[in-house]
Amino acid sequence: MARLLKRVFDIDIEHCPHCGGTLKIIAAILESGAITKILDHLGLSFRVPPRAPAQIFDPFEPT
Repeated sequence: MARLLKRVFDIDIEHCPHCGGTLKIIAAILESGAITKILDHLGLSFRVPPRAPAQIFDPFEPT
């Protein structure tokens, strides 16, 4: 799990950012209902934000 988080989000959860000590994952919440309840309790949105519209890229336009 820690390697996947490091690869996807580029965060190191195996080492403490303050002291460099070893950290250990003690639980992973995977059930969407539980995640929704936790986020709701914290006052955070459980909905995915809308995607930004695609932008046109012109390779011949000077930057």
